[in-house]
Amino acid sequence: MATIDITIGNDLNDSLSIGDTTYHVRLTSSGGFSTDLSSIVELGDVTAINTSTNTITVDVGSTVISTNALNNYMLLFSKDAAVNTSGLTGYYASVKMKNNSTTESELFAVSSEVVQSSK
Repeated sequence: MATIDITIGNDLNDSLSIGDTTYHVRLTSSGGFSTDLSSIVELGDVTAINTSTNTITVDVGSTVISTNALNNYMLLFSKDAAVNTSGLTGYYASVKMKNNSTTESELFAVSSEVVQSSK
């Protein structure tokens, strides 16, 4: 099991968790930033997260990645589809939303898929 540590320049996404699958795609500049979505490549699974240094550890298997190989790449992640297959279940849900931006923001809508879990 080969692992690499990736330090992100900004805060990590709050949804990122251990076990998520990471992907990378090269950023190309053409006026603004764009990507070639057909070139998205799976990197590996997240094995550790350090929020104080914005560093994640990814199991890349036998893939060899050199230092700074991910410069000018966008890092993406996905959840395990087998675990995240349905909406909320139960009698109630508690939601906490936070905005860490320094500029004013507006929330236009919040919605959820609700599934009755018992009668």
